[in-house]
Amino acid sequence: MAKELPEDLVTEILLCLPVASVLRCKCVCKSWYALITHQKFVAKHILHNKKNSNTLLLVKMRDEITKNDVVSTLSYETLQVLHSQPLPPPFIVLGSCNGLVCLHDDYALRVVLWNPATKETKVVPKSNLPHFISAFHKLGVDGIGFGFDAKTNDYKIINLLTIYESHSRGKMAQSEVYSLNADSWRKVDPPPFSISPVYSSVRGMNTYTNGMASLEAYGDNRGNLLSFDMSNEVFLKTPKPDDVFLDEFSDWTDIFVLNESIALVVLVWDKGMSEICYDIWLLLEVDVKDSWTKLFSIGPFTDFKQPRPLGFWKNDAVLFENLDGQMVLYDPSTKEMTNLPIHGETYSLQLVTYMETLVSVNGRK
Repeated sequence: MAKELPEDLVTEILLCLPVASVLRCKCVCKSWYALITHQKFVAKHILHNKKNSNTLLLVKMRDEITKNDVVSTLSYETLQVLHSQPLPPPFIVLGSCNGLVCLHDDYALRVVLWNPATKETKVVPKSNLPHFISAFHKLGVDGIGFGFDAKTNDYKIINLLTIYESHSRGKMAQSEVYSLNADSWRKVDPPPFSISPVYSSVRGMNTYTNGMASLEAYGDNRGNLLSFDMSNEVFLKTPKPDDVFLDEFSDWTDIFVLNESIALVVLVWDKGMSEICYDIWLLLEVDVKDSWTKLFSIGPFTDFKQPRPLGFWKNDAVLFENLDGQMVLYDPSTKEMTNLPIHGETYSLQLVTYMETLVSVNGRK
């Protein structure tokens, strides 16, 4: 019967199936196997899922009792947990793109690509640049990003590195890109300014949208947005809005994806330093400062009840983690907070949008 069905009809039927069912169909016959594993079908499957809004959420958390890391898949419509699986320590979820999830450890010495739907994993080769250069110089990874190059149909990882001189603040920036199709790293021009991280561990460019992976700069360039164009392999700088005033000691910012654009979340203290609120800004075009638009504010909260933003949901709703490690939902239309049945160790929650696909962690190979 499989051989008698027209290929166009088979394709349309398979596109409507979940990934697990499609994978089982590879065993029906050789022609179905060839169809399902072909890059054109994989691309059609991605477009079908995007068109039908088959979006999910991945939440990484640490179990309070076992102290083990767990990744749970949530329904985007109901925010209910569909299933959970263990995540080997000490990996952090960097981001997700077309069904591939990028993981890295605290210092980005190990990077792994993972497709939760197909159960495939791939350990990314180590950087070509040595992390220990000499007794007087050390190479540190300041930032790492993951995304898709639509021009070459390739998935890429961007590494931001700095050579530090021992016992001094002297440093020199370097950058390199990993190509999944080539399965190798190569150097690219570094950013136009230093991101000067303030943390001991690497920060992820976890905000990926429209071919750009982005993170914030710190130090002298604090508040500026640094974006990497995955196709043209160049860095772009977007200054913060003029109305955002950042104090080195009190204010906090983070960036997320909202409606396919970059959203800036700014923590603002009141004059008495007893209450805070969050201002939400949206960037309509990267590299254009005047395209920042303030959407709304959340709060005020007292300092000891300050929730931590995790990301956005539909209708501009915001997902937070409270001080008890529970995920809560803020509705900007009603200004109400709703507790969700997702709970982990305090400050252990990470959230990324995700979509099940057939994309292979081995690229074109």
